[in-house]
Amino acid sequence: MYYPIQLPFLLNEEFTRVMNYQEKIIPESSDFILCFWEISSKMNELTQVKNVIIADGCIDLIVDYDQKMIFFTGNQQTDFDYEIQTPAHFFGARMMPGAFHQLTGIPANEVMDEFLLLSDIFADLDHDEFFSLSFPEAQEKFQTYLVRKFAEKHPNEFTHLFPRMSETIPQTTEDLYELLHFSPRQCQRLFSKNFGLTPKMVLSILRFQKCLQILTSEQAKPADILAVTNYYDQPHFNRDFKHHLGITPLDLVARYKN
Repeated sequence: MYYPIQLPFLLNEEFTRVMNYQEKIIPESSDFILCFWEISSKMNELTQVKNVIIADGCIDLIVDYDQKMIFFTGNQQTDFDYEIQTPAHFFGARMMPGAFHQLTGIPANEVMDEFLLLSDIFADLDHDEFFSLSFPEAQEKFQTYLVRKFAEKHPNEFTHLFPRMSETIPQTTEDLYELLHFSPRQCQRLFSKNFGLTPKMVLSILRFQKCLQILTSEQAKPADILAVTNYYDQPHFNRDFKHHLGITPLDLVARYKN
C-alpha cells in the first residue's frame, strides 16, 4: 500500500491556526485515487500562510473554489514556500502515481510543476453549473465525477508500481532496472511519461515516504530507518530528509509527539 503523508498541519503552527485540512478515502477507487482532501480557512482573516507541499510522486486534480479553477498539477520537488492568501477554499484528489497518464493519455512530465486545466482535456463537466453549487455540494459532485472517470479502468503496471515497491524499495537505480526488466534509457523514458519523474527521484520519494511512515508512528525509532529504506548511511539519510522537509528526523519526531 502506498499512501503518502503530507505534514503542513504538523509542521507549521501558523498553518494549523488559520487553515483546516482533511482527507477522505473512498476504498472502491483507491487503486487510482488515494484520497480526496480539503483545505479551507477557519476564519475570514485576511492573511498569507505558507504551505509545505511534500513531493510524493502524485499528480492532484485541484479545485480552487474561490478563483473558480479546476486543474491538474504535481511537484517534482518539495515546495517549502507555497503561499495561500486567506480566506481560501480548496479541495481536490490526490491520485496514485501513474493514474494521471492512464486517465488522460498525456505525459505526466507535462504537468509536473505546471498547471493543466481540466477543461483543456475533458468537456464533460459544466464549469458554470459546478461553481454555482455550495462548497459541500461542489465537493460531492467532484468526488462523484472523478470516481466515475476511473470506474471502467484497471490499474496498469505503472499505476501498480509505487504500491509494489513501497514495501521493499530497490537500493539503486540499477536494481530498479533489473526488477522491471528495462534498460536505463527505457526506464527514464517510461518514468517521465507515466510519473513525470526520473527513476532516481522515484526511489528518493519512496524512501522518504517510508521514513515519514516510521517517524509518525507511535513506535517511532529513527535508528531503525536505515534497515527498511536502503539508505546507505545515517548522513545520507539526514541529507535526504532535510532536503525533502527542511528539518532533521529528530526535529520531526519532537514536533509530531508534541
